[in-house]
Amino acid sequence: MSHRIIFHIDVNSAYLSWEAVHRLQHGDTLDLRTVPSVVGGDPVTRHGIVLTKSIPAKKYDIQTGESIFSAKAKCPELIIVPPNYSLYMQCSRAFGDILREYSPQVEQYSIDEYFLDFTQMGRLHNDPVATAYMIKDRIKEELGFTVNVGVSTNKLLAKMASELKKPDRVHTIFPHEMADKMWILPIEELFMVGRATAKKLRSRAINTIDALAHADLKWVKLFL
Repeated sequence: MSHRIIFHIDVNSAYLSWEAVHRLQHGDTLDLRTVPSVVGGDPVTRHGIVLTKSIPAKKYDIQTGESIFSAKAKCPELIIVPPNYSLYMQCSRAFGDILREYSPQVEQYSIDEYFLDFTQMGRLHNDPVATAYMIKDRIKEELGFTVNVGVSTNKLLAKMASELKKPDRVHTIFPHEMADKMWILPIEELFMVGRATAKKLRSRAINTIDALAHADLKWVKLFL
């Protein structure tokens, strides 16, 4: 390949997905991913915070990091599951092992995210996007949970791609696709732009990634 090809693989609602799969494998009939549910805190005392949430829980505007008490107030039927970190480490290692079958250059970014450098693997797998689908489907079939895979020429674009529509998707953001797929996004969705930075940018009418990309860098540095 004449240029770098990087994958970013991100587990969809990782802790909750891993809990759901584990419970289904051990006889539970309810899939936590299909109902309003969260992992975090103590379900009895309602202390602690939300670590991750199911897609149905998002409909109640439950946010990662908010208190269990607040989340329960928004959705009284919310199912709360305490975290099981030893299980999550096992699941993380299992999907990392699958990734290493496709490239020796695999970097763990967090417990539920990996980067994979596919650049030198063209002789074994000609089509990187087809390989991304293969990886996604293998993880789902063999481990029971879903991932998003972003494909691009660097880590930033690959990670941005994996954050597009979820779950269980493969997305690309190659440089020639940035204007159509990335620049249209709200400024908050740019990797490493937090709430405080986004507020400063929006106060200067920089509301999209496109606006920031075309802003004068020296001017932006004055207020960040």
